[in-house]
Amino acid sequence: MGFRPHVFRLSKKFNLGGCVFNDSSGVTVELEGESSRIKGFMNELKVTAPKISSINKIRKNRIPLAGEKEFSIIESRSKTNKVASFPADIAICKDCRNELFNKNNRRYLYPFINCTNCGPRFSIIEDIPYDRKNSTMRHFKMCPSCSREYLNPKDRRFHTEPNACFACGPQIRLLKSLKEIKKDKTFPLDTRQILEKTVKLITEGKIITVKGIGGYHLACDARNINAVRRLRQLKNRPAKPFAIMLEDCRAASEICNVNSSEKRLLEGSARPITLLAIKKKNPWIAEVAPSQNFLGVMLCYAPLHYLLFSYLKQFEKFPVLIMTSANRGDFPLVASEDELSQIEEYADYFLVHNRQIHVKCDDSIARVFKGKEIIIRKARGYTPDFINFAHKKEIIACGAELKNTFSLAAGGYLVNSPYLGDLKNYANYELYLKTLSHYEKILDFRPEVVAYDLHPSYLSSQYALSLKKVQKISVQHHHAHLAACLFENNIDKRAIGVCFDGAGLGLDGAIWGGEFFLTDKKDYSRAGYFKYFGLIGGDKAVQEPARVAFYMLYDIYGENLFKLNLGCLNYFKKIEKNIFCKLIENKESIMTSSVGRIFDAAASILNIKHKVSYEAEAAVSLEMLASGAKPVNNAFEFSINKENNIYVINWQGIFSGIISDLKAKKDKGYVAYKFHFTCAKIIKEMSVLLRKDSGLNDVVLSGGVFQNFLLLSLALGLLKKEGFSVYYHKRIPANDSGVSAGQAVVANENI
Repeated sequence: MGFRPHVFRLSKKFNLGGCVFNDSSGVTVELEGESSRIKGFMNELKVTAPKISSINKIRKNRIPLAGEKEFSIIESRSKTNKVASFPADIAICKDCRNELFNKNNRRYLYPFINCTNCGPRFSIIEDIPYDRKNSTMRHFKMCPSCSREYLNPKDRRFHTEPNACFACGPQIRLLKSLKEIKKDKTFPLDTRQILEKTVKLITEGKIITVKGIGGYHLACDARNINAVRRLRQLKNRPAKPFAIMLEDCRAASEICNVNSSEKRLLEGSARPITLLAIKKKNPWIAEVAPSQNFLGVMLCYAPLHYLLFSYLKQFEKFPVLIMTSANRGDFPLVASEDELSQIEEYADYFLVHNRQIHVKCDDSIARVFKGKEIIIRKARGYTPDFINFAHKKEIIACGAELKNTFSLAAGGYLVNSPYLGDLKNYANYELYLKTLSHYEKILDFRPEVVAYDLHPSYLSSQYALSLKKVQKISVQHHHAHLAACLFENNIDKRAIGVCFDGAGLGLDGAIWGGEFFLTDKKDYSRAGYFKYFGLIGGDKAVQEPARVAFYMLYDIYGENLFKLNLGCLNYFKKIEKNIFCKLIENKESIMTSSVGRIFDAAASILNIKHKVSYEAEAAVSLEMLASGAKPVNNAFEFSINKENNIYVINWQGIFSGIISDLKAKKDKGYVAYKFHFTCAKIIKEMSVLLRKDSGLNDVVLSGGVFQNFLLLSLALGLLKKEGFSVYYHKRIPANDSGVSAGQAVVANENI
């Protein structure tokens, strides 16, 4: 990360002797000189540190004088206790970008240019200390020119571990067939010809598999509607939005609204996919992101990306590429040439390189909300993430089933893994085990405590229960969500917790998801929830929101629901509807309080989505419709009653109100916004009741539903008007990727 060179330069400035070296617990600096000079050194160390470096802790000890007059960077050392914050991958810096296109520079057009301020890190590290020999760059011996840079304290590539050039480093290659790489493993040096041919193929509508930093992308011309449709057909992805890649913010501003905070996020070293409001819809955008008001936009972050765009600009002023993860359905990201056969039928050509990716890392997703960065998917550029954590023992938190991550409490930190996908797919579970093994090796981690979700069928929970000689602590799903939010916001007291999501096993055996808790990091009491309703067919109801709508309408109208002329009812055959009625009458459905499913039902009743092709499609479509409508401050009717000393929110009035508005031919956008406002009002009214009961004034919001930023904004507005202090997620995702962090926090309080 350029930290040792930074220390070296400071030592010269203050005329100090000693040395600096990496070890497996971080960076060690030995200083010898006048105390005033050492004090000056320490004062500047943090202030002038490279932006991409991270100083979490400084420990100082006195050591015997050694008579050192000179200062040097020495060979890394290993320790038995290996807790160090190994670095994330970093987008190409401005200096390297300038050199990349400087015809007089020896790295002109070199696709793997990097320096101490940028380049691959996390994805190539095999072990720590972070040295070349402990990374996949060990396969490339530096040439004399690169070695001189590496050893020169005045050079920007001083101790840059992935340092390379055309003469000694990785190369690219374009393949028509995977058989070519099996027959011939050489990588020719005709970079210009490869780039020209690749770009020509893209402009002709071809789909190219492009190897990046943490894995492969599938790339095509986003403005070529036929190419995008073909990619959708090949990936069996009929509606889920694709992310696009652009060269710079000027190009982004042609398509989307980009404010100063969004510009900083787009251009930052992490370069996440950033959700931006679309300026003006047109046919190609509608194909890339159907029924969306936002586009997922990322700027080039690897030198190869900039090279592709430099050649594409010969054909288009502002080129736009689809850059979507190269994987099959819900399978893991493809990251090696051996895995390309999994996606062979998706691509016409394969742009590969011979720098190995040791750790798969998908693109991160973020957006700006009220001027602040909100992470939705934490991966490339953000992980590994080391958060200061005063833990009592070493803890492994195994995470949830969907959007899985794991978290480790080690060496005074909470260490989050990258996003690993849904563990319903066993291939993702294998990736989970492999990534966990890598973290354990890097950190020399030996768990004393394991935290896991209550749900016994989750593979993450089964893994936890298989561990020997560790203390096992089960953590209720929504308590984990809320504990993560309390931890992130440094709240060490009890608060009102609001957790809205799709599913989490409750203590009564039902599927919770519309929860109000009185909670702290240690424990909780359930203070309120949405009236239970049935999931007809279990998980089938998640794929078909019309099933949820059917249950709710039957609960309200009984068999009179058949008098309603609604798309969600007409979606089913008569025999199916008869079966559904019997299942409801016989109480043979899984019961839930899930607000995620309540949003699905609203979308189906409004005839937006009766069946989904990706998670939360119906709810997102409902949010998009509402976001484009004129704001209203009136709500549907609902009631809150106490049952067994717990508040129960009855949703019947909400759905009968939606039916009334539809009969009155009210605009669907108006109805969708009114539904969102009603949900926000419920949060406010429940919080007022719970404050009256408990005296608590802090409210924490968590769960995937709060990645609906219209709902989050409305809830914040109403709560703050009532004088509440409100907290929500920024650094830790609100969705199930944040569950592992919360599990670790809860476990630590209950050891």
